[in-house]
Amino acid sequence: MRRIVFAALLLAGCYNPDYQSKACIDDKGCPEGYFCVAGKCAQTAGGDMSVDPRPKRAEIEVRESGSFYMGTMIADGFNDRPSYLRSVPGPYFLDEREVTVEEYRACVDAKVCEKPVTGAYGTQGWICTFGVDGKEQHPVTCVSKSQAEAFCTWIGRRLPTEVEWEFAALGKNGADITNQRLPYPGAIGNSACWNKNGTCPVASYVKTYLGKIVNGDQPGFYDLLGNAWEKTASPFCTYPAETCTTNQFTVRGGSGFDSDDKVSKATSRLGNTSTEYYPNQGFRCARTAP
Repeated sequence: MRRIVFAALLLAGCYNPDYQSKACIDDKGCPEGYFCVAGKCAQTAGGDMSVDPRPKRAEIEVRESGSFYMGTMIADGFNDRPSYLRSVPGPYFLDEREVTVEEYRACVDAKVCEKPVTGAYGTQGWICTFGVDGKEQHPVTCVSKSQAEAFCTWIGRRLPTEVEWEFAALGKNGADITNQRLPYPGAIGNSACWNKNGTCPVASYVKTYLGKIVNGDQPGFYDLLGNAWEKTASPFCTYPAETCTTNQFTVRGGSGFDSDDKVSKATSRLGNTSTEYYPNQGFRCARTAP
């Protein structure tokens, strides 16, 4: 009997389970020394196993019920008519801020993300933000949809749907109540990175939550208007269709390069293919809440 117990103890001392197939929501669901990456426990998130190289990004939970109107009936935006009633998206998290150059660089250094295009773009004199001195806290731009998805997957998240994006911007203050079109009541003023002929450091302007301005210490989102257009996971369909056969995906929110009022509307939408990239486009990530 002693021999059996001794052998069992020896086997237990040698047993080294592989937790890399264990499902998780965040790092708390993984054993010590493992990180939650794309819903699975991983012994390394890319790079030094002793240090998690992924940036710590604040995310805000949206947990509402009921229904709201997507789009508008007013002809002062882009590709956002007609309005239609739909259910509020299920509980989800959305990043407080757009992904910065510094944060995306961490993914490149971990050999998970591809380095984005750098330098001048087109004939407008626009410059991609990656690799530019003084732009580390600006939104990373000139990334394709697949590059944005790779970053979000690396930190255990995904790109938001455009329904999630619009509800985070307007809540129920859109077509069904006040027909509010900006992420906050009133005019743009100097409340957003808008008409700057470039990007701005993230979180430089007002913070909003479901169509209202909130204090900096309250839950909310920066730059849902301006700074960089934001990529979503949703196909670029004609309303009220939410699924369609297309090779384009929706981008939202306008940028610091824009001055056209039509673009400033939180309902306005443009379409890009998954391989397109521009100096006025970035992204933020989302996650389905438990």
